[in-house]
Parts: sequence; C-alpha cells; structure tokens
Amino acid sequence: MRLSLKTKTIAGTSLIEATLLLILIITSLSFINALIEDTVVKRAQTTANLFAATTKNALLSLDLAALEASVQELMTNPDIVYAKVIDNQNRVLAQAGAPPAAEELFIGDTAVSDVDDSVYDTNRAISVAGHYYGEIQIGIDIKAVQSSVLKIRNWIISLALLELALVAVFSFGLGTYLTSQLKALRRGAKDMLKAIPEKNYQDISITIKGNDELAELAGSFNTLVKTLANESDYRDKAETELKELNVSLEKIIAERTQALLDKNIELEQSNKDRKEAQQQLFQAEKMASVGQLAAGVAHEINNPVGFVSSNLNTLDDYLTLIQLLLALAKNLDANEPDDVLRKRVEELQLFYTQHDMDFISADVAPLIKESREGLKRVSEIVKGLKVFSRIDSDEQQWYDLNHCLNTTLTMVNNKLKYICKVETHFAELPNMYFNLGKITQVFTNLLINAGQAIEETGEQGVITITTQLVDNAAKVTIKDTGGGIADVNMDKLFNPFFTTKPEGQGTGLGLSISYGIIQEHGGNIDVESKPGEGTVFTVTLPLHSDAEN
Repeated sequence: MRLSLKTKTIAGTSLIEATLLLILIITSLSFINALIEDTVVKRAQTTANLFAATTKNALLSLDLAALEASVQELMTNPDIVYAKVIDNQNRVLAQAGAPPAAEELFIGDTAVSDVDDSVYDTNRAISVAGHYYGEIQIGIDIKAVQSSVLKIRNWIISLALLELALVAVFSFGLGTYLTSQLKALRRGAKDMLKAIPEKNYQDISITIKGNDELAELAGSFNTLVKTLANESDYRDKAETELKELNVSLEKIIAERTQALLDKNIELEQSNKDRKEAQQQLFQAEKMASVGQLAAGVAHEINNPVGFVSSNLNTLDDYLTLIQLLLALAKNLDANEPDDVLRKRVEELQLFYTQHDMDFISADVAPLIKESREGLKRVSEIVKGLKVFSRIDSDEQQWYDLNHCLNTTLTMVNNKLKYICKVETHFAELPNMYFNLGKITQVFTNLLINAGQAIEETGEQGVITITTQLVDNAAKVTIKDTGGGIADVNMDKLFNPFFTTKPEGQGTGLGLSISYGIIQEHGGNIDVESKPGEGTVFTVTLPLHSDAEN
C-alpha cells in the first residue's frame, strides 16, 4: 500500500514527537525518581547518624532518661514516624511513635522504591572498639514524597498527551498544504529525472505561483535545472580533481594521525614521569620526617617500657612475699593445741611486720596504675606511627581534626618537650572528611619547623595551637615564639627545595608538600612572621572536601 505525502508527514511527525515525548517522560520520571531516592536516602542516613551519635553515650551508660529525652526530641521532627533505641540483647530502652509502625517487626529499607507502607525504615549500630552495644531504629514518613511523585507523573503524562494531540492537528494541516503546493515540484522533478540520462535540460521548468517559500523553492528548482546544464560539462573534470584531492587528503590525514599518536605517547610518558617524580618527593619528605622522629619515638617508648618492666619486677617480689604469707596463714588450724596455734599466729604476725605487708598492700595499686599508664602511652605512640604510615594512601575518611592534632603532638613530643612548652586551645569541631595520613604530615612539618625555630633562639619558647570553626571551614593556627622569617624569604617559603637550614638538615620539601596537600583538600595555608617575634601558620580546611562529593 502506497502512502501519500500528507499521510507520511502526519505519521512521521507524530512518530517523532511521540518518541521524543516518550524519551522526555522516561528521562523526567527517572530523574525525579533518582532525585527523590537520593534525597530521602541521604535524609534518612543523616538523621540516623546524628541520632546514633546523640544517643551513644547515654546507651553506653544506660542513661534511660537521656535516651528517652533524645527520642522525644527526635520525634519533634514532623516527618519522623517512630524512633527506638535497642540494646545488644534486643531490648527496647526507649521508643516513641504511633502504632502500628512503632510496634511492627523492624525491616530496614535501602531504597524508596522498596517502601510499601509509606515509611522509610533505617537503623544504625552503636559500637565501640568493634563491640556491639545496640542500635537505633527510625522511620521517616515519605507519604508526601510519594504523593508528589505521583502528581508529577500524572501531570507529565497529561501534558505529553495534550502536546501529541496538538502536533497531530498541526501535522494534518501542514501535510494538506504541502501536498497541494508540491505537486508542481513533483512533476518538474520527474521531468528532470528523465532529462538527466540524456543530458537534455531544455524545456524543463515549473510555473512560479505566489510569493512564499514554495515559490522560492520553485525558483530555486528552475535555477537548479540551469545549473545542472552548466555543470554537466565540468562534472568529469571535477570528479578527476576530487579523486586527486582525496588521495592528497588521505596522505595528510595519515601524517597528522601519526603525529598525534606520537604526541600522545610523549604526553603519557611525561605524565608517568611527573607522577613518579611526585611520588619520590613525597617519599623523600616522609623519610626525612621519619628520620627526625625515629630517635625521639624510640626514647618515648623506651621510658614507659623501662618503668613498666621495673614495676613488674617489684610486683613479682611482692607476689613472692604474699604467697609466703598465704602459706603461713594456710598452716593455721583451729584444731591444733592452743600453744601451737598461738606460735603459728606469732610467726604470721612477725612475718607481716618484718616485710611491711601494709606498705606492699598499699603500693600494689599505684604500681599497676603506673604500668597501665605507661602501656597506654606506648599504645598512643604506636597508633600515631600507624597514622603517619598511611601518607602514601589517597583514602579519605571522616575524622576529628582535634584528635589528629593530638596524635601529631604525641609523635613530635620528644622533639619539643625539651625546648618549648605547647599550649592548645581547641574549639569543638565536627568530624571532617580528609586524608588522615597526609594532614598528619602537614601538622608534623609545621610543628617540627616551629620547634627548630625556637631552638635556634637558645631560649625556652612556647608553641600555641588554636582551632576554631569559621563559616563552613576549620582553621588551625600554629604560633611559635622563634626567631621569625626574614622578609626576603617570605615569597619563596613554599617553593620546592627552598630551605634556610644548613646543608644536610632539611630537604626543602616540607612546606612545599604541605602546601600541595592543603590545596588538594580544597583549603589554603597562610603565614605571617616578623623577625625576632615569631611565626604564625594558619591552615584552613573546608568541612566537606571536593573528594567527598
């Protein structure tokens, strides 16, 4: 069956419009569903994390009043259906919310599309050092979200159907008009097709009617016929020139393609060399920092290990005496004669007095406490070394910036405690998203530089560390009372390999690498200094880095 141009115009236009509308509907609904999914899931995750953090301490201490207060405070949010706090024995410590949602068996949701009761259920475990203490469970009302999505879907489909109907009407009118105007062009085209094989273009023209675009098309058709007649004689020549040009063009394309491949190989090699050089610089600075800290860390570990070992020897002696005392006490027998029993008691009392068992009894607890503190000190140093060892990793994580500073101070304590006093003024900061190993290296470099600046003055100095929350960023200020930095060196301070230290005492990479690390985290590092008055380094880090996003 042969279809007319009008039918094809209507059908084609409608088909294209229907296809585009279908794509638009699917894309719009997918985008809306994805947006709603992302919004609800992020809302649920954020609420669960904050609620878990709020109830953690109360759960660990079994403060039921605090748990109940936290639950009630959470329920003030209009979209919270229920909230529960459950211990590790699956007992409900605190809950709020209307039934049946609050009383049903908890089944966590991972996607909005899985929700069939208009309540998004989620939970968070509360654990410390890998030990599970319980969890929180919350339900978020998404009925309004689902209703909005349904309304939007219905509106989109209704608008699409309306537009499709309008396009069909427009296509019908357009097809009718084009059909009536194109008949003359059709006849002229048939005549031209007959004339092409014979190359006889005489008497081939159409009558021009009106002054619209179709009239212009008819005039163009007549011009085309004349042009075909004129160009027919030059076609063979043009074809020959085109073949020659194609050969030349293929050669040029091949040459440029090869040149581009060569440039790409050079660029890849250049990038590889740059990455290797950058890694070597990081490793060199890390080894330099390790060299500066190694002896001090060994000394810091050796001291507590030494007095723990001494305490254990003392406790071993005490244990021997206690065992002997217990042996004498064990020999007491109420069934023995009074004189024998009295003699054994006198021996027991004499042993107790001679070895000052009262002192031993009182001394055991302090010895154990000191030993525990020493081992805790060793543990903190080892944890700090583990953090510092992750400098080569690109992994970022949520972490307390104040705790990061304390860990760094533990690492560099032996480099600072003999030459200066360290004062800290830490503001309350939220957990931040950063590379723990790299930020630790930055603070290590700044603190060691501050200590060396103070040491050069020959006087006992002070390093003041301050943290504060400014807008949406955390600021860390490290101020020393050293000799300061000369004005001539301020512009070169962050240049690679620039150092004012004697040869062999510095790589000149510490501040350069620190600057790069802070820039990588989306922050900045500033310095203020006056010769003879000390130096202030200010590190600014955004609470949420670009890497997280």
